[in-house]
Amino acid sequence: MTSLTRRQFLQKCMLSLAAAASISYAFNFQPSQAANDTLPILLYHRIGPETDALTISPSRFKSDLQYLHENGYNTLTLAAAKDHLSGVGSITGKPVLITFDDGYLDNYANAFPLLQSFSMTASFFIITGMLDQPNRMTMSQLLEMSAAGMSFGSHTVSHRPLGNLSPAEMSQELENSKAALEDLLGKAVDSVAYPRGSYNLSTLYSSHELGYRFGLTTNTGYANSRASQLALNRIPVFRYDQPLAELLRYC
Repeated sequence: MTSLTRRQFLQKCMLSLAAAASISYAFNFQPSQAANDTLPILLYHRIGPETDALTISPSRFKSDLQYLHENGYNTLTLAAAKDHLSGVGSITGKPVLITFDDGYLDNYANAFPLLQSFSMTASFFIITGMLDQPNRMTMSQLLEMSAAGMSFGSHTVSHRPLGNLSPAEMSQELENSKAALEDLLGKAVDSVAYPRGSYNLSTLYSSHELGYRFGLTTNTGYANSRASQLALNRIPVFRYDQPLAELLRYC
């Protein structure tokens, strides 16, 4: 993937913001009334040798964490992020939510130790049908990470694009993955990241009916308290030339 120019990145942010606003307006599950609260939600996938656009090197990830640490950012759990966007409680420092999609093994092997070295937390969205599979995290690793303060959410059972599924198939993906994680972790799971960024009004309805209260998209931009908490923007961190400071400043 070629790197984005600043102009292209800004255009992508604006288009994603418009898309998110329009679907949230059409399907709005009691958005927060907190005044102008925003939250940067960073989206990572893999930490390892940079062989594709979704993978960044451990040194780059360490540099990102160093930037957050030196600039007063406070990494939130999923529960704290929901409270922040709802105007509940107070956050010390500048809030940020770090997320990982897909549950790759390098999240445990490479990202987890770096997060611990900075006393930071992150949230991992797991494809439950791929747990314990080659190159994916194991159940025991999730339990270890959960005990260390990491958060977990659903990335469905099979990673099929939810917007392309029938209502019955969509509900199965959402319900079964939620149940599997709750059974493993012994705690409620009410957050979902939509696979491949695919979702529609039916997805939001099903998610809400099944007990999800926090939904993350791949629409680019800051999460906003005025939007539905089931259709929140994120800031993807790919193999772009822009350092994290640029992504946070211009999106």
